[in-house]
Amino acid sequence: MMKTRAAPTFVAIGPSRPGIVPGTELAAVNSELELVHKLVPPNVKFAGNKITRAGTLKALQCNTWVHLACHGKQDYDQPYDSRFAVREKTVTLLDIMKNNAPQAEFTFLSCHTVAGDEKTPDEVIHLAAGLQFSVFRSVIGTLWAVDDTLAKYVVQAFYESMFKDLKEGVMDCTKAVSALNHATTTSTVKKKVPLEQIIVFIHIGV
Repeated sequence: MMKTRAAPTFVAIGPSRPGIVPGTELAAVNSELELVHKLVPPNVKFAGNKITRAGTLKALQCNTWVHLACHGKQDYDQPYDSRFAVREKTVTLLDIMKNNAPQAEFTFLSCHTVAGDEKTPDEVIHLAAGLQFSVFRSVIGTLWAVDDTLAKYVVQAFYESMFKDLKEGVMDCTKAVSALNHATTTSTVKKKVPLEQIIVFIHIGV
């Protein structure tokens, strides 16, 4: 389906508790989402924490930019069942692919989303790739589990770069590569974040 250009909107989603999916509590998620909210340009409509399954799917459908901080789980046997943990249920890759979201442009997945199957590393559909193929033009994902207490430093540096010197206040997802490169090389990130938690972030798409 052809993408339609829509007024920029931004949603940040992040259940701190993993719900029905096993996993540790993400103690720093709420502060990460508050930080993202402060960095989003004031002219952009912002919504936060649609942490139910229905709320997450609706948010993905209605917003151009999405920041998702939660547990992600790869399913190597059934890739389309790879999933994000929300409040009471999971949101699978298939759910998202079937969810009509013609205006989606960019998503930052602050969770484990890019690991492939060691037996077929070039064939598996992981969460980040699945979202980029089916919904979003540009995706930031992670190669392995990210420490939520450290991710916020990369997140802050990324969005500061992403939203710097916007032309007429318009967010541009094609700046994601340069913004991520800047974020992972800032002095603050290199000082506070271990190397293995810096190189975990990658970009897919435009």
